[in-house]
Amino acid sequence: MAETETEPDTIVFVAAGPGRSGADSALKTLTAHPSVTTAPVWNVPMIAALNRLLAHAPDDGRNWLPRRAAQALTEVVSRLDAGSDTDKEAARTLLASAQARSVTIPVYGRLWMPASLPRAQWQLLVRKAMLLTAADGTHLAVKIGPHCSPLVTGIIGPQDCLLYAVRHPAETVIQLTASQVDGMRPTEAVHFVSTALAHAHRVLSSLNASAFVIRLEALVSAPAAVLAQAEQSARLKPIQWPAHALQHLPTDIRCAPDLTHPAVQGHGETLTALASQWGYA
Repeated sequence: MAETETEPDTIVFVAAGPGRSGADSALKTLTAHPSVTTAPVWNVPMIAALNRLLAHAPDDGRNWLPRRAAQALTEVVSRLDAGSDTDKEAARTLLASAQARSVTIPVYGRLWMPASLPRAQWQLLVRKAMLLTAADGTHLAVKIGPHCSPLVTGIIGPQDCLLYAVRHPAETVIQLTASQVDGMRPTEAVHFVSTALAHAHRVLSSLNASAFVIRLEALVSAPAAVLAQAEQSARLKPIQWPAHALQHLPTDIRCAPDLTHPAVQGHGETLTALASQWGYA
């Protein structure tokens, strides 16, 4: 695909915190900006496939297995080939850049075997493939889950941005324990939230890129202020956000946590201390 002046050159990762963090709402709202675009191919299965590619394809000189590298590349390419014309072009570009050749391995079938490439080169190839799938705007917005730190730390560059969506830990615990069918026990939920946020903090601290924490309560109560900060972090031109952009925001979010809820009783001190680490008063 020929490069144009409007081809995206920046990736905005919208990362989901534990529970109902508001990442989907943040992504949908962000796409109301005229410079932000998305590509449907970057869905949850594809992001997981990219994670596997970055885990197995780079030759680190120690644990590289060509068959696993081929499986990972083949999965990403097949998902791109099932998408739009720009997705297919990205697949061809990725295969050419990876110097891939078609091989047949017993049991595993026909696979695309990449050349032995270092991690730094794979990071560039994956990032280029992502940007090739979108032809409008200057910023490609991609939602990722909390399990995708190898992807983020692997390919994010100084020109990119990570927006981390989070909800007050106490409200997250309440939400995770709400279902009587598949909900967590309170102690289990507190541990899960604490572990997930600690992992996110380590990822955010290690980035060589701009990062901004979007607190769901602030997004729904003062969207203009939060979006202005997101614009600054992502290096987007400030705009007057249209009214329809705010229609994606949830309307059932408490701005103050319910620390008297049975699910958080006995854990209030822990959750309040955890919340303060994420900017909650």
